[in-house]
Amino acid sequence: MTEDEDANEHEADDDDFDLTPEQREQLRTSMENLRRSLAPKFDFKFWTFKLPESTLKRFTAISGIAAQQSKMFESLKPMLDVQSAWQKQFAQSAWQKQFKVINSDIFKGTSFGQSNLNLIASQLTRNVDFGLSKSFSRIAEQFAAQQSAWLKSIGPTLERLKASFYPPNLRGIEGLKFEEVEQVVMLDGIPLYGVPRTSIAEALIRAEGAAKRREILGRRWKAISADCRAAVVGSESEAVVPFAPAAVAALDALDSGHTAAAQALAGSLLDSIVNTYFGQDRYKYTPNRKTTTIAAYAELRVREFIAFAPIWQAWQRFFASEGDPIPTTFSRNATVHTVSSKQFSRRNAVQGLMLGCSLLFFLDEQAARRQSA
Repeated sequence: MTEDEDANEHEADDDDFDLTPEQREQLRTSMENLRRSLAPKFDFKFWTFKLPESTLKRFTAISGIAAQQSKMFESLKPMLDVQSAWQKQFAQSAWQKQFKVINSDIFKGTSFGQSNLNLIASQLTRNVDFGLSKSFSRIAEQFAAQQSAWLKSIGPTLERLKASFYPPNLRGIEGLKFEEVEQVVMLDGIPLYGVPRTSIAEALIRAEGAAKRREILGRRWKAISADCRAAVVGSESEAVVPFAPAAVAALDALDSGHTAAAQALAGSLLDSIVNTYFGQDRYKYTPNRKTTTIAAYAELRVREFIAFAPIWQAWQRFFASEGDPIPTTFSRNATVHTVSSKQFSRRNAVQGLMLGCSLLFFLDEQAARRQSA
């Protein structure tokens, strides 16, 4: 048989081969499962995975493709191992399970590099068994080649995901998992966006529990104050200008040993920032009689979440008139509505100023992004 006759025979096969609706749906489901196994486990809608129609038809014709699905996934294990930190980020934390986050702004890179992508492509070529007969061997080769090219083409984009995912002070922390960040910012109410410096941020994240983290706030307060000052002084946007003098004044008070004055000013500063930024929507992000869950945080992007999550703890309900016990951790409400040594302390002053300066850092960064867009 000549090459022209062989090509004509293949064309005839393509023309004669037709897919039932059930077969098409089964094939697309299989392809979707494969696509998901290649992507970080977020509730995103990115990466459109397509193959030529003739290739799709041939894959559907293979009765053993469903049975081979597990082998495909097993062959992808090296990639899944690399991505284990990403896979756990929103699946393992208890409160996060109620959310459907994050929007597409996050997908701009990832933490694994080109060498890992090459390894994945190699595994696809070497290990995936599609159950193809010899007459379809070239289809398997075509599929593997397409995946190799696809993975390589997204490499530069994936490498930027971690930079997009975290603020600058968290990017240098090796093996950082999102649930670690989540626990500090949401559960303990300690800010991590932009401040403090990487070494202190890592110590806070890796500390065993809230008490140890508060010890760090008390022990490293001078360095944290310096980081907060650098974040505010380095801000240039108009969004920060109205708040910067108050932030600097509060830091001056802290550095001079006037911790109660620093904390009181920090409480007012926070109230002003949150009211200005959120307006009436602030009630969605602060505990009150109508807002009893953190569901509104699902609307935020990852960076926004890291920046704003400490607000939830800072605004925990406190009514002195109702006999509520005075909290010992930083509380905006207790700072504003009571005067007590239980609430006013250097650790709480540091935590309140961290939150204010962290929010200003975020606002300045956000303004710069809008300007460069």
